[in-house]
Amino acid sequence: MLDGQKVSIDDAGSLNLVPIVKTVLTLLAILAAFCGGTFAVSADALPKIPAVLFGVNQYNVGPPQQLARGWPLTDEDAAYLKSLGCNAIRFPLYPSEVGLDERKFLTWPEDGGFDPSSLGKPDWRSLDTLMDWMIRHQFTPNVCPSPEVRGDWTTKTWMSLHVPENAERSVWFTLLVVEHLTAKYGDQVVYGWYENWWWNTYKHEKSSRFPAAFRQKLAEMYDDKIKALNKSWNAAYKSFAEVDVPGLMASTGGGVDPAAINNRRTYDLRQAMDLIQRDVLRKLRADIKRAAPGAKWAGGCLLNSVGALADIRSATVPSCAASMRTAAETGDFISADLYSDSLEYYSQYRTLSKFAAVSGNKLFIAEVPAVKPRAFKLVADVGGPSAGAMAWCGREDVWGLIKGDGTRRIENGLAWRTLHQTYTENPKRFSSYKPGTIHFYFPEETLNYTITDQNYIDAYIHICDFMKPEELELVLTDELDRLPRNTRIFVLERTLPERAIKRLGKMGNRVFSPHAFFLDENGHKHPRKNSSRDFFAELQALPEGGKLLDVFRRVEEKTDNVAFWFDGAEITSPAKLAPHNDVIPGRPNQFSNLIDGSYSDGVTFADVAQSELVTIALKAPRRIRGAFIDYFEGDGQQVPASRIPHQVILSTSLDGKTYAPVATLSDIVAGGRSRVRFAPVNASHIRFDFGQNTSNRGLRLVEIGVVGTTSDKGGS
Repeated sequence: MLDGQKVSIDDAGSLNLVPIVKTVLTLLAILAAFCGGTFAVSADALPKIPAVLFGVNQYNVGPPQQLARGWPLTDEDAAYLKSLGCNAIRFPLYPSEVGLDERKFLTWPEDGGFDPSSLGKPDWRSLDTLMDWMIRHQFTPNVCPSPEVRGDWTTKTWMSLHVPENAERSVWFTLLVVEHLTAKYGDQVVYGWYENWWWNTYKHEKSSRFPAAFRQKLAEMYDDKIKALNKSWNAAYKSFAEVDVPGLMASTGGGVDPAAINNRRTYDLRQAMDLIQRDVLRKLRADIKRAAPGAKWAGGCLLNSVGALADIRSATVPSCAASMRTAAETGDFISADLYSDSLEYYSQYRTLSKFAAVSGNKLFIAEVPAVKPRAFKLVADVGGPSAGAMAWCGREDVWGLIKGDGTRRIENGLAWRTLHQTYTENPKRFSSYKPGTIHFYFPEETLNYTITDQNYIDAYIHICDFMKPEELELVLTDELDRLPRNTRIFVLERTLPERAIKRLGKMGNRVFSPHAFFLDENGHKHPRKNSSRDFFAELQALPEGGKLLDVFRRVEEKTDNVAFWFDGAEITSPAKLAPHNDVIPGRPNQFSNLIDGSYSDGVTFADVAQSELVTIALKAPRRIRGAFIDYFEGDGQQVPASRIPHQVILSTSLDGKTYAPVATLSDIVAGGRSRVRFAPVNASHIRFDFGQNTSNRGLRLVEIGVVGTTSDKGGS
């Protein structure tokens, strides 16, 4: 029900009230009441899983005695979703919703054992009620067993399947659900898991069973040759049974041990974690196929999986979830979320689409926020191989698609129906992977396994700013030898597998990168023999240069940003900041206490008339040659609008008292990106003057930095 009105979309693409639909739904409700509250819409069995899944992502089922009475969708909602083309509904299922004690289910005894018989007999009443509703309305259920404590997402066990205690519980609960539904409803069900959150870290530190599992996998990786391990680790173990589990987290409880950066032990530990998870997932998929041959397994839902490949300077806690290749190889789909309508998702989904394609599988975008209709178009633009998409719709309808007083339900309904039409009218676009034309090397091994002192994945996710999805072609390490002889290849990342560095070295001037050297997985530096002294001039001369220039500028800016937080720079401002800035609890609302900004948060000045200034004080004087800024204009809903300055005056100082202007940033482009280059100057303080705010909308900064000569490590 949409405030008592039913809405549909006509062939002209406009939304109108349809009294006929409302009348039909009223008659159905009367008939349902006459029949005792039940009414069989069509079949008495689940529909066949559609070629393209298209639907909504809903809230959980509820406790057994509730009999799904709290389910947020009504019969009228079902009719409305059908009018938009929906054929599936995704929802989580927690242990408590089948009568199990979640805390007891997730508690590890000292020996790490697990006794399912102690949890009691499952109670399926609420789930069965919901499944009956699905059958009445002929929706394909996408059931997501959630072995966790409901409401505490940090307990998600499937995010750390390398930990035997977590893997055992995740697999047991998932198969418990699969076996029940298959026996009662058949195998036309899509199964998967929910989000992969960054705060689920290694999780193995307190496991009594992980050390043995790690040593076994490490022995497999080195073909049971302890001498090979000793050579790689510079160690003197007599057997794999003696190998200690490398420690990556600092003993203080935050950050990463500096000894873990670009270290072969780090690389091997993270790879072993991935391979252990791969083993668990392969067996689980095989077990599901035996129990339910027609079911589909979507695995764990990846959240920002490309952007989450963070280096030590931008992530205090690295992630340990399975790699994209593991997700591709162990499921029928790669399942991923889209939480933003920013263009960076082009590169993320192009990446995931490539990994799905190399494994013969499809990409399933499991959550698209209905609050941002443009996100639906991004899904369509990426193309195939696609398994479909699900719109996220909250119980309170903060996203505005189904019911309540959502401010964008009409716009969202039109956008969602348009995406359905795109799927159905151009099936070839979503049926198979179409190679792009501009080749970027994507070193998945080092991005997934190595903790680096600095990587450039954040530059990679901006490739899409000036590139269409069909132009971007990812090249994986095992594909380097198969490239045609005349193929140019662009390399953004600096930490690469040693075997890839050797291969790229043989490709001569066909390789384009701003880096003067590459680092291998052991932290060894490999100078580039043919690195260009005028890389950007060389790049601009290429046919693709115009599209790639901004991407490589971002690499340079990250490499040579002398004002990076972790280099000891201090950023201050005399201006008032907005009260909604994300500040460390208990600290004043000022730059030095701000938690890292992002595209959805950033650092925002107060909505008052004032001069907006920012000063960067470096730890030591540097040779400065440029500056860059990212702004965020807001999305008009959750993130308030902010002003974009017409120009920014840049001044420098050696004493922090007397400033001299060196440049004006005036090339502020759509999306709020601005950069400038100027004659090198020595400085210890850099001031950004954004001018007087007279619009009563405070400026929002996402990123700010100064390009110059860095310390003895890093610069390209």
